[in-house]
Amino acid sequence: MTNKVIQRNIHISHRKASLVIDLVRNKPVHEAIRILSNTPKKFAPIVLKLLNSAISNVQHNSKDMDPSKLYIYKIVANQGPTMKRTLPRAKGSADQLFKRTTHLEIVLSDDVNEREKELAAIKAKKSKKPLVVEPVAKVETKKVAKPSKVETKPVEKDENVDPELLKREQQVLKVVEKTASQKEEETTETIMISTSPKNAQVLFDDLEKNVIFYKTTPVNKVLRVLVYVTSPTKKVVGEFDLESVEIGAISSIWRKYNKQSVISKKEYDAYYEGKDKAHALVSKKAYKYRNPKDLSEYNMTKGPSGFQYLK
Repeated sequence: MTNKVIQRNIHISHRKASLVIDLVRNKPVHEAIRILSNTPKKFAPIVLKLLNSAISNVQHNSKDMDPSKLYIYKIVANQGPTMKRTLPRAKGSADQLFKRTTHLEIVLSDDVNEREKELAAIKAKKSKKPLVVEPVAKVETKKVAKPSKVETKPVEKDENVDPELLKREQQVLKVVEKTASQKEEETTETIMISTSPKNAQVLFDDLEKNVIFYKTTPVNKVLRVLVYVTSPTKKVVGEFDLESVEIGAISSIWRKYNKQSVISKKEYDAYYEGKDKAHALVSKKAYKYRNPKDLSEYNMTKGPSGFQYLK
């Protein structure tokens, strides 16, 4: 049998308290009282007072324990909460003070074999744990069966693939770094533009919406336009063959292409606010990539602010 008492928030460091409790650990009660009475430490009277309280509890409340056989089975000084204070110093500075506290716990026992019984109980609990592990193996076998379903899905994606789309996806294009000369102007046929995810989705999914608007258009001859989608996608999602580039007054361009526009009238007016002319890129045929490409495949680190020549 055991009897436990605890005193909390004692105003002393737990390291100083441990110097005292180490003197009486596993000692009989009468010997511990003698040691504490003759120990010149601040914490010794506190331990002695709590020990006497524990002995009184056994004598009055625990009829199953023999007071004459009591010994300190366990004594622990754990760290309690720390209060932070400041001490004013010169020139407006201050030193920080840490007022530490300790929780003192004493456990008395009258059975010499108490520790052996406690260890035996712990071993008994550990020996029962493998019995609980067995059902877990059954759950793992159910999880193993799931990958077979996932493996069958990609097979459907390769059916009826447009050969032209495959060719365009596999083609490697790079950035034209230098300013195009007169000869290069005649041969440059591909550019990359940036647009929002919403506009790109309308362009590639709605066959009737094939006009995208820009504030500037390239001087060089262009037949092919790659579409880079801004955040959060940040990838090249497809391309389209350029049928024509129309440049004109903002109102007249909208009247001509409003039914084919990927944006609304409100978005159109906001986009061209303060501008005199509108640039309409008319798509002949759009190709949406099955797997969007990273900019690194084009030797680029960020999307084009206007348009970027590729070849």
